[in-house]
Amino acid sequence: MTKFTHRAMVYADERTFLDAAAPFLRDGLAADEVVLAVAPGSSLDLLREALGASGVEFRDAVHWYSQPTRTIAAYSAVIDQNPGRRIRVLAEPGWGGGSSAEIAEWVRYESIVNQAFAQIDASVLCLYDARTTAAAVLDGALRTHPEVLGESGPHANEAYADPATIYAEIDRRPLPPVPPDAQEMPVDDIDLRRLRAFVGDHAERHGISSARLHDLLVATTEVATNAIRHGLPPVTCRTWADDGDVVVDVTDGGHWQPEGLPGFLPPDPLVRAGFGLWGVRMLCPLVQLRTGPDGTDVRLRVRTR
Repeated sequence: MTKFTHRAMVYADERTFLDAAAPFLRDGLAADEVVLAVAPGSSLDLLREALGASGVEFRDAVHWYSQPTRTIAAYSAVIDQNPGRRIRVLAEPGWGGGSSAEIAEWVRYESIVNQAFAQIDASVLCLYDARTTAAAVLDGALRTHPEVLGESGPHANEAYADPATIYAEIDRRPLPPVPPDAQEMPVDDIDLRRLRAFVGDHAERHGISSARLHDLLVATTEVATNAIRHGLPPVTCRTWADDGDVVVDVTDGGHWQPEGLPGFLPPDPLVRAGFGLWGVRMLCPLVQLRTGPDGTDVRLRVRTR
């Protein structure tokens, strides 16, 4: 028996949702598994009404699916807290749409799950509401789940693409060009106080909250430090505002070739290391990395509020 199963189902009404979700959760309870349901509030209400005081752990998808790396960390915590027990998850993601860049990173997340948790004893059923979910999200879901659940039961998904294929497709997409009014600063000193002042002044002019500013400055410092220590000159920081976000873009002349899942999985607590790309991804809702013969580009986006 495969230890880890990852299935998707698209539903069109509440009855279809419950007909799939309720038996799936009840089977987990009957088998004494750890049973978790992550869904938007309206779906959680339906499940609570159908299951009663069942022993299912309910989590609101709006908070659980705040950003991909935080979501992976949340699931990793559930695994760590329940050693030796099989885990069953009903997941209705709280990201029915968004920008094309945000959707791409959530598609990447769904693909990462297959690699990151391949050896975990778990069964995951992801449900998508056809009435409210963007077409690009549905397309991504059908390409990132090895199995789909239909009227006749679960079956192999012919549209499934392996994680390496998904990652390569996303990382080949060029980032939007830097706007002509972006502010620019060369970074040529490991003492990054000037850089933090440069980014901070720009972000504050666009009304960023103090908490978001702190996150942005910590993430920018980590990215710039890595570019100086491990990349090649010239290192340049550019920043601008875009649709309620502050964007920070750090480029260098090096050709980084990341292996595995760079920055998506929580670091091993027994290994002493720096803050790293994982910490950057935890702080910034959207982190995009592109690398090639012309250099490496790391782009951070943080909401002002």
